[in-house]
Amino acid sequence: MYGKAVLVIATTVIILLMLFGNAKVRVFSVLVNQIKVFKNAKTEKLSWWDIVCFIIMPICLAIILTIGFRCIIDDDLASVLTTVFAFVFTVLFGFAAILVGKMESNNDIERKVVGETFVSIVSSTILSLLAAILSIIILETESEMAEKIISCVVYSFSFMIIMLLLMITKRTFLIYNDKDENEQK
Repeated sequence: MYGKAVLVIATTVIILLMLFGNAKVRVFSVLVNQIKVFKNAKTEKLSWWDIVCFIIMPICLAIILTIGFRCIIDDDLASVLTTVFAFVFTVLFGFAAILVGKMESNNDIERKVVGETFVSIVSSTILSLLAAILSIIILETESEMAEKIISCVVYSFSFMIIMLLLMITKRTFLIYNDKDENEQK
């Protein structure tokens, strides 16, 4: 048991150094930009309702699922989630490449919405990648407390990704729907 604890600590330290020690892979700026997307379009101030809906409520739902309903992610679900998150990651990554072409629009509002949508796609991609990694970790975790914590984080990321995907879908519809309407006029 002592040897395994040392391996877990060493692995954690190495992962943290890899993710936070190298400026080329730090993704905090993307996540900070995602928070900036949660602004009220009219007032240009941070929308606390958006923060609640996109961050706080997903965390609350995850806590209710893991603690209240005791829905801990088991090995079967972790395997499925790993596949789902890998798929979401791949699809979003491809979609981001398609959306980049819309960033050269002459319409300032469209360019801003496309930029914000791009940030949300990248944020969802990062959350999907992290959730997939955590789902793999659950497969190897033997500690019940660790499984609860990781399950809560994976559920939180899942609900955040769902909310971001809904926002991305709506914004994409508006971007391309407005273009179609303008071309018809």
